[in-house]
Amino acid sequence: MRKSEKWCAIALACGMTFGLAGCGGNQANADASTGDYIPTITSDLQGETITLLDGDIAKFALNYKTDGQGSAKNYAQNASQAELMVDRFFPKPATISWENSRDNALYYTLRLGLKKDLSDAESYIVNDTTIDIDYLFVAKHYYYQIYAHYENEEVVKSRIFDFYTADTPRTVHIPNVSNTRDIGGRFVQGGKYQVKQGMVYRGAEVDPSGSNALKWGTITEEGKHIMVDILGVKTDLDLRKGTLTKSPIGDSLNYVNVSGPYYVSTTHGINSEDYKAALTTEIRTFANPDNYPIYLHCSLGRDRAGTLAYLISALVGVEVVDLNRDYETSFFAITGWADAAQGSGKLDGMISTLNTLTDYLMNYGTGTLMENTEKFVKEHLGITQAEVDSIRNILLEEVTE
Repeated sequence: MRKSEKWCAIALACGMTFGLAGCGGNQANADASTGDYIPTITSDLQGETITLLDGDIAKFALNYKTDGQGSAKNYAQNASQAELMVDRFFPKPATISWENSRDNALYYTLRLGLKKDLSDAESYIVNDTTIDIDYLFVAKHYYYQIYAHYENEEVVKSRIFDFYTADTPRTVHIPNVSNTRDIGGRFVQGGKYQVKQGMVYRGAEVDPSGSNALKWGTITEEGKHIMVDILGVKTDLDLRKGTLTKSPIGDSLNYVNVSGPYYVSTTHGINSEDYKAALTTEIRTFANPDNYPIYLHCSLGRDRAGTLAYLISALVGVEVVDLNRDYETSFFAITGWADAAQGSGKLDGMISTLNTLTDYLMNYGTGTLMENTEKFVKEHLGITQAEVDSIRNILLEEVTE
């Protein structure tokens, strides 16, 4: 991404809207009120589906099956030791390019949004005819339009183009923080609803110490900026046992620190009496709309964080295949692979452990996974129906297309 493009992408994610410079000038060639346009600007990105991942993780995400054929362990088996000891989960930007049959444009404005009339659009200002855009949502239908700016405040606009983003995990890149992604994007209840994106992020710790610090470092100032200013994180939900009193991400964040349970075990699992109070605090954090967006993490972003992400996702109706795919996405991160025995046998054991969580919840009642998870949090933890409803109202949006 060019420096100017990256700056525009960050500004977009921060919610800044650039005015269309010159649009109040000569509109003979571009009348925004009528939708007229001169067909001088064309783009090949029209009606296509683009994948915001690349390499092995893209193949995994697009071909995942619960029968083991698409398991992340298959990619671990074929990877070199060097490949396994780096993060391989990073997203790739959406590249939008266009051609202009008329020369001498001073610059361009690209407007991008999720509504067909672009009433929700944000704007990017670029000097070239291509731009890489970060932080897009997955499984969405996007619309965009390009404005060419000329001398004497003349503006010529293109038609409205569109593209789709593939239904994959939405990973995000936070410098020096591993295993980071959005838990949203999944379609639930027969596709009637979608889990909102930009609400809950999961990942590894931001302040590792000891041997961990040698592997992936400590969050950078740029990473903090992305977390706070771009992703808008308001709550740091830290599932590690520790003594911190405020978030290492920033003083403005609400800091919730509990020693979280993981998987199913009477000593450390979601069914453990010793961890009941901690798990109750975790779930109730999601019932308060003032806490969002939330960054939940443990040390590796896999076990304690994976268990909580599973519970919240199951509670709003995410299906097992998507829950498993989200869990196995961790194996493309150094922290997800960190304490594995560098072999597929260890990964088989971890996936088996996850399956015990599914089995436990599926056998907790006689309903669906969502219904049984609701029964579990209400009966075992004392979560109220109002709190369950609040979590669902916050995290689900109706699919209108």
